[in-house]
Amino acid sequence: MLLCLACFENRLAALFENSQVFRLYRAAGGRFVPDGHLTLPPQEPSEMIAALKSCGVEVLICGAVSGCTRRMLTQAGIEVVAWVRGDLDQVLEAYGNGTLDALAMPGCGRGHMCGRGGYGGMQKEISGTRGRGWAGRGRRGPQGKPGSGMNINKNAKGGR
Repeated sequence: MLLCLACFENRLAALFENSQVFRLYRAAGGRFVPDGHLTLPPQEPSEMIAALKSCGVEVLICGAVSGCTRRMLTQAGIEVVAWVRGDLDQVLEAYGNGTLDALAMPGCGRGHMCGRGGYGGMQKEISGTRGRGWAGRGRRGPQGKPGSGMNINKNAKGGR
């Protein structure tokens, strides 16, 4: 298996799309050994993905990643493990031990998906609304009932 880390210096880059260095690691003897790296100039995500795919990358570990880019990576057959932070050695060790959740980016801790499947990290929060969607989360409407808080006068005449 070929594992790729989207890097900035000696740690994961905060955003996949801004990363220019991709370090490659191959699983060998129960650990990950360096297997080269790619240095790419700033370019479109589709070109970055094509370069990773041409190297045989199977798993990508990165920081934040846009939903569109994540879908393109998945469609290219690259498994994405996103919203991770840390030094490269920490990340490799945590991935090997199955403890990457401990390195989740701030706001992506326990109970939050932050893009790890579903609908870009909002699946858990949306399902907790019991069908209300986002209505009722904002200001209160007339008589204190949930709503937009806008005061609409239905008796007003049109503007023409």
